[in-house]
Amino acid sequence: MFFTDIPDYKLYTKTCDVWLCQLTQHQEQEKNYFLLLSDEEKARAERFKFAIHRSRFIASHGFVRTVLANYLKIEADAIEFKKGEQGKPYLAETDLSEHYNLQFNLSHTEDVALLAITQGVEVGIDIECSERKTDWQGIVQRFFTEYEQKVLFALPEYQQKAAFFELWTRKEAYMKVLGTGLSLAPTKFSLTVPPEKPALIKHHSTKYPALEQVEFKAIKMPQSFNNYRASLAVATTIANCRFYQFP
Repeated sequence: MFFTDIPDYKLYTKTCDVWLCQLTQHQEQEKNYFLLLSDEEKARAERFKFAIHRSRFIASHGFVRTVLANYLKIEADAIEFKKGEQGKPYLAETDLSEHYNLQFNLSHTEDVALLAITQGVEVGIDIECSERKTDWQGIVQRFFTEYEQKVLFALPEYQQKAAFFELWTRKEAYMKVLGTGLSLAPTKFSLTVPPEKPALIKHHSTKYPALEQVEFKAIKMPQSFNNYRASLAVATTIANCRFYQFP
């Protein structure tokens, strides 16, 4: 698996495209990206207190619009988004969006954004910076199931922090593929713990039923981004994943 900057802007059944964008590389495009945004997105951008957060928001949303526009064969500022009950964005229903039937999900942290795109099936993606200062042991005890805690803390101590971040991206990707976000408590489902391959072990929420099928993939980041962990969840079997780096 490797990231390339030569995309094929056409999706196929059981294929997922993953796009990587380093946001600071697009600061010079900030004014142009801002013009692509909807009125609601522009208002959100203006509410950020710090310029760096505003710039990252504009760059990440301009990135999403630019990439999706190439798949949809339309202008980036013509794309319309709606939100699900728990806030997950999706393409507004139009003749064009129904024809292409694209599903997408965005995640960004610090200076890096990942965008996942599929045809006709729900998708969730998450990325985290493993160098971010956080009380990760406290998060494990509060938000991970007893099974996940037991397996993670049984790992050699030097492996535990990296395993935490990777498992957290798996859990976030799962909540996002369901479209629930944190409305589904992370303790309501158990996943395998790294270094095991990602998989769902148990889902025990009655409010949010499990999907009939979900496939996870750990995303191996390029060497220059090796301090990031990322995971993908798709509501079907994925035969092919393609990885692109946004120019």
